[in-house]
Amino acid sequence: MLNLKKRKIATLIAVILGSSMLTACGGDDGKNGTNGSNGVIGLDGSNGNDGVNGTDGTDGANGSDGANGQNLTAAAKLTRLATVPVGAEITGMFLTDNDELFFNVQHPSDLSGNETPAKVGVVTGFDWGTLDPMTESLSVPTTDTEKMAVRVVAGTYQVLGQAGDTLNNQLPHGLGAIASADQATKIKQSQDPDFNAFVPTSASGDTGFLFTAWEDRPGAMSRIELSKEDSGTWTIGDAINVDFSAVLGTIINCFGTLSPWNTPLTSEENYEAENTEQWNNTAYLDGYPSYPDVKNLQSYLASSTLPNPYDYGYIVEITDPTSTSPTPVKHFTLGRVAHENSVVMPDWKTVYTTDDGSNKAFYKFVATNAGDLSAGTLYAAKLTQDATSAPAKAGFDIQWIELGSSNNTEIKTWINSYNGITEADYIEGETSYITQTEIDDWAINGAGDDRYAFLETLRAAKAKGATTEFRKMEGVVINYDGVASGAVPYMYVAMSEVGKGMVDNEGDIQLDSSAYCGAVYRFGVQTDFNVNRMEPVVVGGAYNSDGDANGNKCDVNGISNPDNLAVMDDGRVLIGEDTSKHVNNALWIYNPKGE
Repeated sequence: MLNLKKRKIATLIAVILGSSMLTACGGDDGKNGTNGSNGVIGLDGSNGNDGVNGTDGTDGANGSDGANGQNLTAAAKLTRLATVPVGAEITGMFLTDNDELFFNVQHPSDLSGNETPAKVGVVTGFDWGTLDPMTESLSVPTTDTEKMAVRVVAGTYQVLGQAGDTLNNQLPHGLGAIASADQATKIKQSQDPDFNAFVPTSASGDTGFLFTAWEDRPGAMSRIELSKEDSGTWTIGDAINVDFSAVLGTIINCFGTLSPWNTPLTSEENYEAENTEQWNNTAYLDGYPSYPDVKNLQSYLASSTLPNPYDYGYIVEITDPTSTSPTPVKHFTLGRVAHENSVVMPDWKTVYTTDDGSNKAFYKFVATNAGDLSAGTLYAAKLTQDATSAPAKAGFDIQWIELGSSNNTEIKTWINSYNGITEADYIEGETSYITQTEIDDWAINGAGDDRYAFLETLRAAKAKGATTEFRKMEGVVINYDGVASGAVPYMYVAMSEVGKGMVDNEGDIQLDSSAYCGAVYRFGVQTDFNVNRMEPVVVGGAYNSDGDANGNKCDVNGISNPDNLAVMDDGRVLIGEDTSKHVNNALWIYNPKGE
């Protein structure tokens, strides 16, 4: 059975194989079959899962430390730089082109012994132009020694001369002595050195003449020749007193300035200018003008006749300042007031001047010719206050009212028309001089000439509608180069006290009475050197009528009754005090870039 099956299987295989061989080799080709359909494309598979994160690599090395950053702390706004002895004020601040600082110690009336005389001096061993804005304030004096000394934050205060010094016998009556015009008789000894101006005589600025005004009745001005040694100290050469006899003397020579053409401009702070009717009143002893002061002026002139009041109260230019005999010229054109200081702008024509005292005006003069103050036009300011009464905020817009135009020669002719008036001409309740009726008729109706604008300037300004409410407006100052270039386009003025007409709720100025310690104002100077705006920038601190434990009525960390100012090349402002509200008066620096 098994064999039979094997044969049947073999036969079947042979038949199948044979049939296949016949078809492939010898039969007709069959028709091509129909193409099959394309297969369906398969779907993409799903993405695989993310792999496990690898192990973190090793930290890299630390980078190098960065450079230290700059100290961007704001510079101090108000810094105390110096203090002077009890009873004294700081006057005569003058910065030379080499940034050397002159200043005086005026009327130390509360002192005794060797500290009694007033001093004229300079800070040596320090360039004030390099003063670091981050300098810390000099401390308030605490010990008796500190309270009786001149202290400065840098350098050393060198006394060049004290009141009464003869300076190698060159001043027989002593420095600051008021002598008759012929120098034969000593009238009085002044303790009131005020304005300083250093006029260099060499390109290096190491030699020159120091002019010092003496604020008294009569007035005076000394000139001391100085030379700077290699050590930085100064030595004294020749010394003289300026001869004012050609201009009939001066009265109360106060703050001043140096003109752009290098001539000192000393100011007659003539309080008598607002009270002319009392000039020839022999019974007027306690006010301004005091009859004894008028007689002292008469002694200076060695005259048998009472002086003419209209000869006093002007800006006096010292021409030929380096010659053997400097020549004073009174510029009547700038008006007759209690001048504190006049500053000449870089156009050499525009001049600003202030009037010290109560209920006063502010003036501008424009010269006819540049560099010549002998002719021009005088103006007075009219103010419009901002809508606030806070002294620290209230600014003022300024308009200028024209008072009159004239020249020194014409004005002197008007002055001389009042010569020869004596005490015998005085009548109680009347005046021997210009009347208010004359001034009003000129201001309202245009009657007469412009003599009123120049001889009775304050009364004329008021009659014309100018603002006459300022209280203790001290001198205006600029940095000349800064204004000329536009780098420091500001003029500054100290208001020693904000009071009287400024706080009476009347007129153009209506401030509250919170600034007993004074303020400093700033004016923006326009390209034509006009000013049309004033704003407060530094206001004195809190006032305590009872004083603190040491007797200071004004905060010792702020200004009190600012007076003399000076503007540095970088725009910082030096502020000297004339105050009884600080035990020791101070010299400050205000940095407008501070906070």
